[in-house]
Amino acid sequence: MTIFTVHIPSGAREPDALAEEIRLVPESGSFAAFVFGPLWLAAKGAWRAAGGFALAIIALIAAQTALDLPPDAAAATLALIHLFIGLEGRQMERAALSRGRFELVDVVNAANAEEAEHIALRRLVLAANQRPARPAAPGFVNPDLPGIGLFPGAGG
Repeated sequence: MTIFTVHIPSGAREPDALAEEIRLVPESGSFAAFVFGPLWLAAKGAWRAAGGFALAIIALIAAQTALDLPPDAAAATLALIHLFIGLEGRQMERAALSRGRFELVDVVNAANAEEAEHIALRRLVLAANQRPARPAAPGFVNPDLPGIGLFPGAGG
């Protein structure tokens, strides 16, 4: 079972429109993010992170040539950068969604993305059809009890 965060466009509450616009982000690492790094981030809309990591990789290559570093050191540093993107890329994707026009509305535990989407849409439809709860009627108030300010009783 995987945990997914559910993101929908800000202000959208119509179930028919949500089915097309819903975004699910799994709470896991990504092998594609590890392999492709900043390209994967850019494809997911995390432009700030993609640009930052692309600049870091360019600076690493420039430092290797300028300082005549051994190729193994630069390769190890590049591998660590890609490992970080692979492990934390989904969090960067979530941050990009929340900065954009999406809002986090639910967290779903499901076997796969399709099942998670069904669960999330069912919850959103139920929430849209549910009437707001009426406030509870005030309980018994004894007027003989002393009170101050908003507390019940005489002298308040």
